[in-house]
Amino acid sequence: MSSRRQDVWNLVKEGFNEKLPRRTAILVKEEDFSISFAYPSEFGSIGWLLDNREETTYEEAPVAALKFGEYSFPDLTGRRLAKNVFHFKNMEYQPSFVKREIVFSNVGVEATELFGQCPEGGFFWRIILESKCHPPYSVNRKFYTVVSLRDSSARVSKSSKTVLKIHLEEKRLFIASESNSYGVYSCVEEYLGDLEKGIIRTRRKTGRHILLENNIALKPGGRVSFTFGVSFQSPEKAARALELKNPVSSIRAKWNKWFNSLPAPTFETEEDRKAYYKCWWIVRLNYYRHPRLGKTVLEALPVYRGYWQWSLPAVEWHSTLNPEIGPGFVKNLLNLFLKHQREDGYVAHAIYLSEQTPGETWSRRNIIQTPHIPWVALRYYYATKDLESIRAWYPRLVKYYNYLNESRDAKLHRLGIWAVLTSFDTGLDTFPAFEKVTYGNSGVKEDFCYPAIFAAEKCRFEQAMGRIARILDNDEEKTWFRLAVETRRAMDRFLWDNDLDWYGVLHQDGSLDTRIGVDGLFPLAYRLVDSDKAQRARKNFLKLIGEYGVFTLAPGQPGFEEEVYWRGPAWAKSCSLAMAAALNYYPDLLKEVKDSTVRFILKHPSVWECMSAATGEIARGDVGIMATPVVSSNVGAGEAIGALLTYYGNNMFSIGPK
Repeated sequence: MSSRRQDVWNLVKEGFNEKLPRRTAILVKEEDFSISFAYPSEFGSIGWLLDNREETTYEEAPVAALKFGEYSFPDLTGRRLAKNVFHFKNMEYQPSFVKREIVFSNVGVEATELFGQCPEGGFFWRIILESKCHPPYSVNRKFYTVVSLRDSSARVSKSSKTVLKIHLEEKRLFIASESNSYGVYSCVEEYLGDLEKGIIRTRRKTGRHILLENNIALKPGGRVSFTFGVSFQSPEKAARALELKNPVSSIRAKWNKWFNSLPAPTFETEEDRKAYYKCWWIVRLNYYRHPRLGKTVLEALPVYRGYWQWSLPAVEWHSTLNPEIGPGFVKNLLNLFLKHQREDGYVAHAIYLSEQTPGETWSRRNIIQTPHIPWVALRYYYATKDLESIRAWYPRLVKYYNYLNESRDAKLHRLGIWAVLTSFDTGLDTFPAFEKVTYGNSGVKEDFCYPAIFAAEKCRFEQAMGRIARILDNDEEKTWFRLAVETRRAMDRFLWDNDLDWYGVLHQDGSLDTRIGVDGLFPLAYRLVDSDKAQRARKNFLKLIGEYGVFTLAPGQPGFEEEVYWRGPAWAKSCSLAMAAALNYYPDLLKEVKDSTVRFILKHPSVWECMSAATGEIARGDVGIMATPVVSSNVGAGEAIGALLTYYGNNMFSIGPK
């Protein structure tokens, strides 16, 4: 591991433009462990959208929008309101900081915009205007900042001389400014009526829009700077933003201190280094201080505010290595899932922050997702030697295992491997071979199917439980290892396709549906395949390595769609599985997998769920929604960290003693 201190904050800097597939790819948090964050407004405006919701949703639904310079008064005639026209000349994104350069075409100014996290929390938003007029002309205008609120009856009052206090349903928002005056309006038409006259007024205490006025007087070449402070936390944090002299240096120092505290390999290339630290940056954006759990890492701040069972391996990878979080979070999370285990043994696949009882939403639907818990618990033990926790979890894991045996095999074909009742049980939601069990195929829907992912997971469950039993020194160790051997044999007997040299999906009617894709990667990643089968599978493995990551379904396979979710696009999950498979069986292909993974990570700002492995275009789900950025633990940065560390010699899929 390298100990050389580096300016990683500048290393991970990324340029971006208005073609972002989702604006939440650019994200600045109010505080490191807060849930509130800001992201760019639509690119016809200069501004930021604020979000502090706890509920999970795909929708970008900001609580407030702040936009600068959309209007100015007067125009060149000196009598009318101007609707300003501008373009972004340059935009750069770094941890907790965004810098944009803006060129106005109808006003003789150019602007530099700085937006970031204040050292003690809150946002600072600084606009620096420079006159481009030629003597004898000058700039004398009023520039307006518009604050638009989701709450149409928001109550506005002065908290201090510089700070506005805005009551938003059960929350508050504080905005500090150096503005000359402000006005509160119920609708756009109302404030435009005043702006046409070059005035703003406060005729009401409630409304959806707040206007702030800044008078600009600039001689040719002159510059002026003004700042806004924004906070959901307190008026003091908003006000302190106005006093900041050089916030960028403190942001840089804080991030570099953390970056340099992380374990890191000796990288072969600067691209590898940048990709690695970029993933850690994205992980840190998902920090949250939970009222009960303390420091946590959310699934994906802009979309999934909670914790997912199938993301647990990546959570363990990045939490255990991260001195700012530590393995204690893994313990808390496993406790959270297992404490709320249903009486029949079911463990919810997801827990939302907004739930009264953790896991209650999905407990009503019996969806489980890939049951990684035992081997994650085992890795936690190796990192901490916490015997008390592993002893407390063991009977609950036995109960979970029995539930899975009963509901996913004993009531079905009794094959000694686990079936799924819907594709959503796997997390590979739309993999084409699972379509029949979830959506039906040509009008025919099946009740269950047996995929390779669950056969492999059952074997790994049993292997992990055997090791845990050994640690606990109970008499069940041999039973667990015997079950693992039987499961592996059943997987080979029922799911290995001798003609296509890959693991397939056994349908309810007994037919084997083999598609070269991510489902068959799990046995290879878990080292459950004998060497002969693995070498026969090599030609298929090669088909999965793309320019930008690892295909979830090989091109040319039935149901392949290059840009549709799990029907072909690369995910960081498929990259980490492929890296482990290459380490186990194809070491000469490790670099090829690594290079494609790095290109996946660096293709766009943020780390994304999935993209075309051929072109890098962002993929869509079946319903047409574009994949999401800033996905931390399960499908993005955490899995990518695991992939890179596995390449550099630390097999993150290992469950052997350390």
